[in-house]
Amino acid sequence: MKSGYVSIIGRPNTGKSTLLNQLLKFKLSAVSHKAQTTRASIQGIYMDDDSQIIFYDTPGFLKTKNMLEEWMLRDIKESVKSADIVLFLFEERNYKERFEINLSPNQHSIAVLNKIDRISAQEGEIIEKELKESFEDVILISALNNMNLDILVNTIKKYLPHDNLFYPEDIITEKPERFFVSEFVRQSIFEIYGDEVPYSTGIIVDEFTEKPDRKDYIRVKLLVERDSQKGILIGEKGRALKEVGVRSRRMIEEFLGRDVFLEIFVKVEKGWKDNKGLLKRMWEQT
Repeated sequence: MKSGYVSIIGRPNTGKSTLLNQLLKFKLSAVSHKAQTTRASIQGIYMDDDSQIIFYDTPGFLKTKNMLEEWMLRDIKESVKSADIVLFLFEERNYKERFEINLSPNQHSIAVLNKIDRISAQEGEIIEKELKESFEDVILISALNNMNLDILVNTIKKYLPHDNLFYPEDIITEKPERFFVSEFVRQSIFEIYGDEVPYSTGIIVDEFTEKPDRKDYIRVKLLVERDSQKGILIGEKGRALKEVGVRSRRMIEEFLGRDVFLEIFVKVEKGWKDNKGLLKRMWEQT
């Protein structure tokens, strides 16, 4: 058996979470069509007959404008530092970009061109040739359509450095349940609202209480920066927030395999993205 750690990095909305979910055949990462859904690295564990691959799905690589984004960037760099292999995920529109990431001589780099179903075979060949000038290996995939993921896994296996397993065979992640509650709520918000509100919303799981013979109780607080955003989140007669609760609860129950009572409320907290105390509470959930 071989094993190793793999960090997936890339610009927002290049398909990192979709790729991880497809590889694990499980909905571990929050996925939406909007950029920057993921706000902290997610550890997912791939297991087959001859290997164990521990994946980190990181936030989208971006220029920082506030403390929240600085913490996200720090999260990316910590994940890369811990990795044996780094997957640099691109799509056709941004494959020329390079990231300020320094790898050690013992780390391996693989360029992954995603969404190849959107380009011609000739375009793919041209991009592949250019990427080979900078990376050890180049793999062309469509994560959404499950294209060439077997080739990607076999390429990763080629570089796995360890002979011992790091986790039991039946575990898929070591992240706490609170973390995935916040991820599912985040995904619901991205699916329901327009462009502004999701990026201005912080999520704190205030309480997660398991109750024998009864539904687990989960209380979630949504932080926004302005009263107008609170009004949008709640919606007319509370309909929008109710829809967030319904969608989130379904995903949480599917993930946990048990019923939950989910309560969500909204609080205006100006400047929360630069509030060290609030950001610390969010990161403690991870």
